[in-house]
Amino acid sequence: MSQFNSRVLTFAFGVVALWGISMTAQSEVIVMRTPDEGVQPRLVTSADGGVHLLYFKKRLSAPSAREGNLYYRQFDLKTRSFGLPVKVSSSAFDLQTFAIARAGMAIDGGGRAHVMWYLSREGKFLYARSDAKRKAFEDQRSVVTEFSEGIDAGGDVAAQGDQIALIWGAGALSAEQERTVYARFSNDGGASFGPELRVGNKDLGACACCSLAAEFDQQHRLQIAYRSAIDGIGRHMQRLTLFSDSPSLAEAGNRLRGEYAPLQESQKWEISSCPLSTNDFAIDSESNLWLTFETAARVIHMGSDGLAKAVTEPSSETRQKNPAIAVNSTGQVLTVWGEAISHSKGGTLRAQLESSNGELLDWELPIEQTIPNYSFPAAAAVGEEDFLLVW
Repeated sequence: MSQFNSRVLTFAFGVVALWGISMTAQSEVIVMRTPDEGVQPRLVTSADGGVHLLYFKKRLSAPSAREGNLYYRQFDLKTRSFGLPVKVSSSAFDLQTFAIARAGMAIDGGGRAHVMWYLSREGKFLYARSDAKRKAFEDQRSVVTEFSEGIDAGGDVAAQGDQIALIWGAGALSAEQERTVYARFSNDGGASFGPELRVGNKDLGACACCSLAAEFDQQHRLQIAYRSAIDGIGRHMQRLTLFSDSPSLAEAGNRLRGEYAPLQESQKWEISSCPLSTNDFAIDSESNLWLTFETAARVIHMGSDGLAKAVTEPSSETRQKNPAIAVNSTGQVLTVWGEAISHSKGGTLRAQLESSNGELLDWELPIEQTIPNYSFPAAAAVGEEDFLLVW
């Protein structure tokens, strides 16, 4: 007997919702196209359970074929729809054609949204924060000056309480084995930031054209997942934890300490060329961190127990790429990704749902969807037991 039976409903505006009823609990996966025909969606579930969306929308009458802005919306669980858009970027810019250059978003303890994004032409990172009710964003700011050499992919932003962390990779593109990870910290909700700090081990290198992910854990430590470049070929998924004895990382200064987790085999990838990969953190109901990433063309996820395993086999001999992950309050895990991807094509949308004990549930997307060019999927837990998948 199947553990999970699915049904399909189609709403207006191209919204498709799917849900299933398990033998023990009801769980719904709501699947939606990014609003405004947008691309590069990012979903964040805040501490109060709110679900927040960041995406890029092209200007209709833009002089450039890819010129547009970042927008923010909040998801309404009762109506199964997103609220009105709020423009994030102060000025329009060209969409970054690689998923590795995607923007990052975090929600702090006071409700503010914090966004960090990368401009490839200018070679710089911009940052903007919202007001407490997320009705408007302040003017964007350039936030990296000292350690800006060779930035070639998106950074990430993490928030916990009033602590905000901006994370990025930098260093000479001709010497990836010497690149590493840098950070700036704020303890006043992003009003100001401390100096630019090197937080990674330069002996590990840092893959130039792979994005990274950052998130605070329940011990108030900052975890960073990024791809190394040991001797130019050891492009392993490193997991770095930053901590200190100070009340906040912003106050730690030279007392800031870093610790790398041991590598499992599924984190190791030896390749001389850059794999153009992304990764994603999720927080479960017990404040444990989950991580998903790519190793050798397979999507891997690492649970709260620290064990890593691959998702289901690809539907054909093709690359799995650009994953996102979400965990609901019952411990079920939704992992989403794209397959059959090139540098510009988003590929075919794929997803899997697992039970709290890691068993693959008898559920799948009933309608094949093609991810828009330059884009990727996003996932979040919503409500008590449900999920939202945006592509």
